[in-house]
Amino acid sequence: MADHTPVDGPHRIHIRRTPSGVEMDSSHFIASLLVALARDFDEDEQGVAEELREIAALDRSARHQGPDSHATHERDAQVDALLDSLGGGSQLVYGPQVAALARSLLAAGQVVAVPTQREAGAA
Repeated sequence: MADHTPVDGPHRIHIRRTPSGVEMDSSHFIASLLVALARDFDEDEQGVAEELREIAALDRSARHQGPDSHATHERDAQVDALLDSLGGGSQLVYGPQVAALARSLLAAGQVVAVPTQREAGAA
């Protein structure tokens, strides 16, 4: 299956079959978040830089303390707050694009039978 774009707006989603499953490319959506972050940085360089430094420090602590540590929960809460300030992390899919996305994922994710090697002497 070639690359397919079942969702073309408001943020494009590309679907591609891989040897072990499906690749769902949401780069267009992520790019819009990065642009929003850049705009915020342009308006409040010190504030945004401090917020990112704090998230990085919490992430360092979280990696050492483990997945259920205070640092992990605090990092995740700050990341969620930052995402909310950028417009949120949910990607919307509307109308007929919902069905097109589902069809593309199902088609790309179809299990393809791979011929097995025959045993010696088998015809």
